Amino acid sequence: MEGFLTYNTQGFPQGLNWAKNAESIASTELSEAENCEYDYASGYLRTVEGISIILDVGKSVDSLFYDKYHNVFYYSSGVNLYVTSDFKTSSMLGTLTGINKPVYVMYNDICIVASGAKLQAVSGGSTLQTISGSKDKNDYITTRVGRALAYSTSDDYLYYSAIGDYTAWTNDSSDTSSAQFIKVGYKDAGHIVAVDFLSKVIMVYKENGRAYKVVGEPQDSYYAVEPVSQTAFCGSTRAVVDVGDKAYYLGNAGFMSFVPTNDYGDIEPFDEGVNINQWLINNLDSNCQVWHIIPKKQIWIKTQNDKRVYIYHYVPCYSDGRGPFTIRTFSNQVNDVCCVDKKVYIAYGNKVGILDGAIDTDDSQQIVTVIKSGNRLAQEHFILVMSRLLVTSNIIAGNGFITCGKKTQDIILDADSPSIYGNDTVIYNDTDNIYADSYTSTYKVGGGANKSVQIKLQIEKGAIGLRELHYQYLEV
Repeated sequence: MEGFLTYNTQGFPQGLNWAKNAESIASTELSEAENCEYDYASGYLRTVEGISIILDVGKSVDSLFYDKYHNVFYYSSGVNLYVTSDFKTSSMLGTLTGINKPVYVMYNDICIVASGAKLQAVSGGSTLQTISGSKDKNDYITTRVGRALAYSTSDDYLYYSAIGDYTAWTNDSSDTSSAQFIKVGYKDAGHIVAVDFLSKVIMVYKENGRAYKVVGEPQDSYYAVEPVSQTAFCGSTRAVVDVGDKAYYLGNAGFMSFVPTNDYGDIEPFDEGVNINQWLINNLDSNCQVWHIIPKKQIWIKTQNDKRVYIYHYVPCYSDGRGPFTIRTFSNQVNDVCCVDKKVYIAYGNKVGILDGAIDTDDSQQIVTVIKSGNRLAQEHFILVMSRLLVTSNIIAGNGFITCGKKTQDIILDADSPSIYGNDTVIYNDTDNIYADSYTSTYKVGGGANKSVQIKLQIEKGAIGLRELHYQYLEV
């Protein structure tokens, strides 16, 4: 048939594109992707996992950290630090020295804590002590080749403890193994905002968009501090994360990264969030932060103090290395995320929850998934939809609807079941199970005359994996 065409979404592998209007994006891109994510193993777009609540403390849970040596979790509420081994009972370890949201790092079997004042250490998973020899102000703590590494956002120094001793912070000029310090960006009129790692170098982000790389260690003869950018605006101490050969950062230019080049030791910036960066920039404040969700091959991006997280999928990715974006809106404000093996714990509101693929609710609230394509405008008089095909694999039984142009159809989502409609009575002594089909396929002929056609799939209950979605049409 002359002029007969197919609009094929291929399952929308390229995610959100808010850099263009809905009428201009590709058929493989999305104008809305609410409460859905890409399964990194299959590449399919699916409903996000539910959340089971495992702890409700009745007051804000501001941070969450797992101590693998002692199999306990630390969490903070205001200036108080707590420990729990089972999320059923918890005890207070003590009061933080500072008022900032704490940062944690394991130094062998000791957990070091930075909260904006002197460092503290948790030993044995149960005893909190102040590290008296540490600097008076520490906003961040990490480790580096046998040393603890700290910095303050009120100056431009990196401070290293002595090798093998997290309590020793005094420099001895005759001993290279003693505590060291590095001034980053001499006379550039800006303090340190964030620190991250890229391969063997330390990335230091400073105010006014300046970024430096620190090559080598303070005791090395080849140690150097080199500028790499004057436009690397980083939004906060927590707005950086390194994954593989990329150092990601979030700031006034959106979601960006530094990547190594073919030239030895050189790096260059890359625009990871080109499809949604303008939106991120317009909704960014000093509360922004990012988390590496290792079990799901994702980076979660929080731009401000709200319930929304932008999900960046670094697997799967485009040919140029960028990943697609989707969105998740939680039932509570997200404060921190902690990954332990394949489990993902979320500190949000006054609670701690865990991702649970067996449920379709978030703190008992129903998760609603919305997947919406671009909007195809009629180039001539109107678009005549001839047929439409939707195929889903159903993870959790439920229901929803699909809209294509003017036509809306309700859909029922069955999932694998060993019985028919819940009836487990044996039929004629046959003990073989009869399973409900876990796939939903809808095929609709006709669709009337449309000035524009936009596909919308809304899952109001249940969870799906999107396998196929396309329609065939005539321009008349």
